[in-house]
Amino acid sequence: MRFLLLLLVLGCARFKELEVSAPKRPDPFFKVRWAKNFDSTYRPGNLPLTYGGASMSEDTVFAGALDGTMHAIDAENGRVLWKFVESTPIAAPGLVHEDHLYYGTQGGRLFVRHQTSGELKYSIDLGAPIEAAPVFHEGRLIIYLRGHQIICLDAKTGKIIWSYRRAVPVTVTLQRTTKPVVVGSHVIVGFADGFAGALSMQEGTLVWDQKIVETQKFVDVDLNPLVIDNLVLMGAPFGELRALDPKDGTVKRQYIHGSMSHPLLRGQVVVLGTADGEVIFMGLEGKVMKQASVSKHSINQVWWWKDHLVVSTFGNELLAVDPLSFEVVDRFHLGHVQSAVFGDVAQSATGLGILTSRNRLFFFE
Repeated sequence: MRFLLLLLVLGCARFKELEVSAPKRPDPFFKVRWAKNFDSTYRPGNLPLTYGGASMSEDTVFAGALDGTMHAIDAENGRVLWKFVESTPIAAPGLVHEDHLYYGTQGGRLFVRHQTSGELKYSIDLGAPIEAAPVFHEGRLIIYLRGHQIICLDAKTGKIIWSYRRAVPVTVTLQRTTKPVVVGSHVIVGFADGFAGALSMQEGTLVWDQKIVETQKFVDVDLNPLVIDNLVLMGAPFGELRALDPKDGTVKRQYIHGSMSHPLLRGQVVVLGTADGEVIFMGLEGKVMKQASVSKHSINQVWWWKDHLVVSTFGNELLAVDPLSFEVVDRFHLGHVQSAVFGDVAQSATGLGILTSRNRLFFFE
C-alpha cells in the first residue's frame, strides 16, 4: 500500500513537470474602458463624417455630434452626466477653461456652458460655421471660422472685440481650419492661400503675411503652428515645413521634410507623421534623428500617451509605437473603412478619448 502511494505521489510530481501551460499574452496597450456611437441615421448616398474632436476636464469627457448634441460624459464609467441638443451640427472640439466649456456649431453659434451642470452662461451668433476649438488668451477667445475669418471675443461676455476676414482666391483646398497660437502680441495663423500671417492681438489688423507653400493644389497652411526656439513652425500637409520669426514673418529655417500630421514637440524633438506612413524624429534645426515606416497608410495624427507615440492613420487604425525602437506594439481598429481621427483628443491622467470621423467615441485607459 505504501509502495502504491509512493508511486502515485511521484507520478503526480512528474506530471506537473510535464504540464504545458498557455503562454501569457502581454496586456494590450489600447484598453477600451467605454465607447459611444454618435452616428446619425444612415441615408443612402449620405455617409455622415465628422472632423470634430473631444476635450476633457480631469474627470469629464466632452464631445459633440452631428445631430447637434453636446455630451458631458463621466470618464470613469461612460455615464452621460448631461447633454443638450443645439439646432445645428457640432463638428469641432470644445475648449475647457476653468469652470466652463466653450464650443461652436456649424450654424455659427458659440455656446458657453458650466462644465459640471451644463447651465448656459451665454451664446452668440458668429455668422459662419465653427470648425475649430476656441483658443483662450488673457481673457479673450480667438476662434477661426469657415470662410477664412478669425474672431476675437471677450471670454466672459461674448462681446466681439475684433474680426478679420481673409480674401482667398478660388483654389483647391482641404477646407480645414488651423488652431491659432498667440506669440507675444501677435496671433499667428495659417490661411488657405498658402500664406502664414500674424494679426495684432489688440486690434486684429494684419501685421505681416508670408507665402510658405508654392504648390498649386492643397496649399492650405492648416498644420497647427508650433513654437520652437522662439520661432513658429508652420506648413501644409503637402508642402515642406518652415520656421518663421513671429515678429515679422521672415523665414529663418526651411526643412526638407513635410508632415501630414500636426507636428508634435517632445523636449528638443519634433515628431512628424508623413503621407508615406513614416514617423520622423527631427531636431529643432531640421536634422533627422530617427525615421521609420510604421504603416502602409498615410499618418494624419500623432500624440504622446503612456510613454508611447499614438499614431492615427487613414487605414482605420490606431498604432502604439515604441519611441525607442519604432516597433508597433499594439493596433486598434476603429471599426469602419472610412474611420480616421481629424480633431483634438481628450487626454489626461485618467485616459485618452478619441472621436473618429465615423462618430465613434472611444475612451482608453
